[in-house]
Amino acid sequence: MQLNHKKKSLKMQKRIVKSLSKGLFVFLLFLFASCEEKILDGSISETVLNEGEWKMNMKLKSKVLPFGFRFEYEAGEPFIKIVNGKETIVVNNILRKEDSIIVKMPVFESTFYLKVHDESFLEGEWVNYYKGADYRIPVKAHYGRTNRFDKSSKSPIVGKYEVTFGEGLEDEFKAIGLFKADKGIQLGTFATETGDYRHLEGVRTEDSLFLSTFDGSHAFLFEAKIKGDTLDGVFLSGSHYKVNWSAFPNETASLKNADSLTFLKKGYDNFSFQFPDQNGDTVSLSDARFENKAVIVQIMGSWCPNCLDETNYYKTLHDKYQKEGLEIVALAFERTKTQERAYANLNRLLEKTKANYPFLLAGATRETKASEALPMLNHIMSYPTSIFLDRNHEIKRIHTGFYGPSTGEYYSHFVKSTEALVEDMLKD
Repeated sequence: MQLNHKKKSLKMQKRIVKSLSKGLFVFLLFLFASCEEKILDGSISETVLNEGEWKMNMKLKSKVLPFGFRFEYEAGEPFIKIVNGKETIVVNNILRKEDSIIVKMPVFESTFYLKVHDESFLEGEWVNYYKGADYRIPVKAHYGRTNRFDKSSKSPIVGKYEVTFGEGLEDEFKAIGLFKADKGIQLGTFATETGDYRHLEGVRTEDSLFLSTFDGSHAFLFEAKIKGDTLDGVFLSGSHYKVNWSAFPNETASLKNADSLTFLKKGYDNFSFQFPDQNGDTVSLSDARFENKAVIVQIMGSWCPNCLDETNYYKTLHDKYQKEGLEIVALAFERTKTQERAYANLNRLLEKTKANYPFLLAGATRETKASEALPMLNHIMSYPTSIFLDRNHEIKRIHTGFYGPSTGEYYSHFVKSTEALVEDMLKD
């Protein structure tokens, strides 16, 4: 995407001076000038953006996905805080040249390219590189808008719902809707057999429910009509996926046991791996560092938000039990065009999570199939998938997916059961 250049007029210069007198902030930043994120030579430029609450609207075909963010400064440096319910994502890679800015998301390989119309209005595109440089969603951001959805709110929906996505279709699947309220704000998520849809925030109106989230990798929008106790609506993921969904209250709603979905195929006696680390050295389960150690093998990708949540938890788990003999190793299946870029993405994840266990590159591109790289497993139906091995490297459990903090009691149950399992694995 080529960024247009505009010379500042004398009128604009006066406007900036006037804005400064009102307490607005000036930041001096360099800007990447192309979608490849290569720094080009250019002069330092200045502009004014209002500090405070903003709202971003993402155009998903016929629908608009909104999310809120806050523009702030710390020690003179600008940063953004994206808010999805209980989740806050801090973005500090903000770069500028001339009349446009680039906001590069942390961890995930996606970027906003925005033109500064004035101190309270930005317009441009969000590019999700995991889906290709041509995957672009138009966006507009306005200062001073605090309501996520510009709709009158009613008391939020609270409770557990049995959910069906794509009813009657070949790829129909079940989920559990977990809805709750926080200070009158509608929150929630959906738990599926392969993970969760993370932190959703929105509003319940007289006859409808609206929820959305944006985390740098996924842009999710849920809408539904309220018909008595039931919900009937549509789910959009970015501009590429749309499916109908329906739900009704059911406090006993359940899904298949996540420990039963992935297993060792007949003809295989054990699990093994052999992949390179970021230094190019081959690491395998037979290495000395894993000898007589309980091991968790995390099958994941840096592009996967559920994997990010799981890595944050595993970092804490590893810190707690490493001295007692627990090792964790991540097998990363990336979605890049080159090995170099795959390692760069993993480095961003490590910088964000501070995880101190090894991350191996099991596959750099979409063409690498996890089921082919790990032929002893019946399939890999979800990222992440975790394999728990005792000190003799016998499989104790294979867990498909991950329920993160947004699922509340489901996350708490996973943490409790995992720690109990690890303590059992560590027994001599």
